[in-house]
This record gives sequence, C-alpha cells and structure tokens, in this order.
Amino acid sequence: MVASTWSRALLVVAVLSISASGAPAEDASGIRVPLTVKGPTTKIADVDRLVRNIERVKSKYGHRGEVSYTPGLHQRGAQPLADDDGSPTGVISIGTPPQKLTVLFDTGSPDLWVTSSTCNNDWCNQLTGARFDVSASTTAQKQAGTFNATYGGGESAVGPIYTDQVTVGGVTIKDQYFSPATDQVGFTGDTVGILGLSLASISDLKQPPFLQHAVQEGLVKSGVLGVRLAGASSEAFIGGTNPALYTGAIEAHAIDPSNGFWQAPGGTVKVNGKAVLTNVSTIIDTGTVGIVGPSKQVAQFWADVPGAQSDSGAGVWTYPCSADVSVAFSWGGKDWTLSADDLNGGDLGDGTCFGNIFAVDLQFGDNVWILGSNFLNGVYAAFSLDDMTVGFATPSEG
Repeated sequence: MVASTWSRALLVVAVLSISASGAPAEDASGIRVPLTVKGPTTKIADVDRLVRNIERVKSKYGHRGEVSYTPGLHQRGAQPLADDDGSPTGVISIGTPPQKLTVLFDTGSPDLWVTSSTCNNDWCNQLTGARFDVSASTTAQKQAGTFNATYGGGESAVGPIYTDQVTVGGVTIKDQYFSPATDQVGFTGDTVGILGLSLASISDLKQPPFLQHAVQEGLVKSGVLGVRLAGASSEAFIGGTNPALYTGAIEAHAIDPSNGFWQAPGGTVKVNGKAVLTNVSTIIDTGTVGIVGPSKQVAQFWADVPGAQSDSGAGVWTYPCSADVSVAFSWGGKDWTLSADDLNGGDLGDGTCFGNIFAVDLQFGDNVWILGSNFLNGVYAAFSLDDMTVGFATPSEG
C-alpha cells in the first residue's frame, strides 16, 4: 500500500515520538470501554466460517496467488459451534444528540464507518443493531469524497464522508471523520460498523484514526490502547493500560510502521519448546480470528506437529485432537503460549481437529504473519502511539 504525502508526514511525526524506554507507561487513568466477544473466542466455528475467515484476511491485507477450496474440504465440515466469530465489539456514540452504535474494535484497519439508516440492501435489512441517522444529528457535516473499503469475504462498505462528534468510552472528538455507509455487505446482527485503530498511513478517509486524533487533541494522557480479550470481561482501555488486568511488566517491542499496521518484526515461532521459525514479522490484529502465516512457513510449522496433515491443499491443516502440542510466539523475551483451545479450530468428529493456524501468502513478503484473537486471548496487549510499540503482559487470573 502506498501512503499519501499527508499520511507519510503523520507517520514521520509518530516515529519521531519514540521514547528511550520503548515500553508504554502503566497508567490506570485511561478510559475503560467494555467489549463483547460473542461465541467461543477460541474456535473458528465450522468449515464455511473457516474459509470465510481466510478470505477475509486475503481481502483485508492483500495476497499473492490463489487458494482453491475443494469440495472435499467442505464435505468434512462439522456443525457450527457459534453464530458469532469471536471478534470484539463495543458501543460508541456519534452525533448530537448522541446515537449509540455497536462496532468492531479493529487494530487491523484505520477508519471509522457505521451503517446508515438509509441503507436498504439485503445485508442492511438483516441488521438488528441501531443504525446511524445523519439527518437526526445537528453536528454532522458532509465532507468531500466517497468512502469505499473492502474488508474480506466479500465484505465492504461504501458511503459519503462526514465529520461529527464521536464518543468512545467518554473520550469525545468533535470533528472525527467517518462514513455513514449507504451500502454495506457482510454485516448482520448487532454489529453495524468498524472502529479502525491501526495507523493513519493506510486510511481511506485520509484522516487520523480515533486514537491518534484523541492524542492530537490532547484528550487522553497517553497514546496507548490496552486490550484484553476474555469473554464477558473483555475491554479496551483508551489512554493507558489497566494494571488490574495483568501482572508484571509489559514486554514492549518496536513496530515496523511501513505497512500501516501494528507490525512487530523479529519474532520466533516455537513448537514444544523448539524454535521452528525465526525472524517472522507479526501484525497484531483484534479484527482477525485465527492466526495466519505464509504457506511455506505454515507448512514448516505443522511439520513439527505429530500427525498434522494438509487438508486438500487449501491452506488449512488438521492434527490429532489428542495431540499434546505447545505452541508459543516470542520476540526475544518471554514465550507467549497459545492455549490448547486457541490452537484447536474444531473437532471433525473423526479424532482430528482443524488447526487455527492457516496459510495465506500476503503481499508484504514471505515472513509476515497475522496474530488475531486466538493469540490475543492469551495476553494483555498494549498498542502505543507514543513509543510506536506493541507489547504484551501476562493476564491476571479471574
């Protein structure tokens, strides 16, 4: 992706703000935003959902080559485990008077959009959550241009561009850019849009994402977003981290911001304590379910799991459900281990399970991985604009 001159300037400012310590300050003075993670957060529900998640990653991040999903793969599918995919959603408000809306909190995309009340396609008609009525807001201001974003699995949003008052967890920006999408595909149920929390350089709106804008306006003490995915106890923490939800220090790692993501290079993938891959570059993404890596490296990974097999060459692997496998990621410090449930993508009923680590060749190179909710379930994560780092800590028990 190519950043505009405007977005490159923002990126330079952000990079120059890196501190000597490299670790985000522990700060409980931020704003807590409760998140909802519906369904089993540790599993991709069924084969069709698994394929959709792979397609979502391919479209969201771009990919090289084609992956063919054969009928044999679908025929082995188990019954759905949940109606929802385990992505974190929260309530924000837009407009005057404020309209409450449920959106996906996504560290893998930069822009804010919500479904407009005027959207009348088949997908919009399946929404049960409240939609945004531009005409009911006295502070909505139309801006030039059109928003057009694709998120994967055929999911997309198209609409005009507006500014309005946007509140997230008590942090209010009076002129946040967003799109009230008049056409959207892929969203049903309560969730009506996306709150993007990645870096500004890849913004389709060509404007700072909410967290960066809040920092620029002096509305938060620090440019840190803390995230804990833990079922009903999930939360985002704006302007710091919440020490009540983790123990010990946050292990912070400098990101490579060149692709516009929270991308930490220099990672190692371990199986049963053995380093099977080194120098992997990892994008930390709350909006992705599962863990995705390039085909050759994913094949190397599964080669170290006894009994694992490629399923129809589709980028999906199976392994014996009874296998005693320990999987961890490391960036030179602690090993951050996946739970058995986070590795397991669902029992096929024949003693084998789908793995939640699957293969997609992204456009960024042969060593780039996406660590989604199945990794984040096991850590407290801190995304710092102040230091340009992403960090992890051990979650508190309970």
